[in-house]
Amino acid sequence: MSTSKEFQSVIKAIPPDFAAPGADYLAVRKMFAPFHGHPLGEDCRVSIEAFGGVGCGYYTLSNRNADLLAFHCHGGALVSCPLDEYHFYGEMIASQAGCDVIMPDYRLAPENPYPAAHDDCFNAYRGLLDSGRDPKSIVMMGESCGGALAVGALLRARDEGLPMPLCFVSLTGWFDLAVKGAAVPKGDPFLTPEWVRQRGRDYVGDQMALDDPRISPAYAELHGLPPLYLQIGELDTVRVGAKRFAEAARRDDVQVTEEFWPGMVQGWQGLVNTGVPEAIDAWAAIKAFIDNA
Repeated sequence: MSTSKEFQSVIKAIPPDFAAPGADYLAVRKMFAPFHGHPLGEDCRVSIEAFGGVGCGYYTLSNRNADLLAFHCHGGALVSCPLDEYHFYGEMIASQAGCDVIMPDYRLAPENPYPAAHDDCFNAYRGLLDSGRDPKSIVMMGESCGGALAVGALLRARDEGLPMPLCFVSLTGWFDLAVKGAAVPKGDPFLTPEWVRQRGRDYVGDQMALDDPRISPAYAELHGLPPLYLQIGELDTVRVGAKRFAEAARRDDVQVTEEFWPGMVQGWQGLVNTGVPEAIDAWAAIKAFIDNA
């Protein structure tokens, strides 16, 4: 299946060394910088609110379902993109999903190693529940490394007896920081296996192996989680880990909707604002899943 000319144009513009295997966290931050910090539209209202002691961006558009809230753990490979550079993604979710959005400003590695980011995402979710929010009005979301952080928050919430949200939506989430298994597909300009592993090491150091279930939920016991919706790109470097996560969820009697998107790479959903048809279609599918959850 061929991909759109819009998609191909974006991919051709990605620097060939975007995910250089030997890049350190400072190089990653420098490489990511031009891709973030985009201005917001006049219709997007942003406030910073604390939930569970964690500062969170709160994003609202005028034309939205106020009864639904997306709790999104953002990407950035665990080392990059503080919240003030990621507001555009909150606006994008609000626009595409048609609801308000909360995005926790979790601490970044390596300055703040494990479990800092996991603690922040969980504490923000617990704080949101403590504020009186109905859990069945919450859609948990995670993009890239945020997929593992979001699932980590859900697993901890389960273990502490907190209620689950309506569902979980993965935007090419990382679920296996060890990137183990079958041959990794080629053609993803955003990730390489060693680059992903290095970001995992930036976060955990030598505290644990990269396939430890505390950081790689593909190896965790997943019983008790809400329905999962996983969009998986054919060329995504972490595709194998996402499929392993889906298999583990089914093993543990969790409802899983797994979609395979031909020709797609890590995080293609983020290209919706550039008019990429495959990204527009992906968000339409996400909204349909949420509306029927």
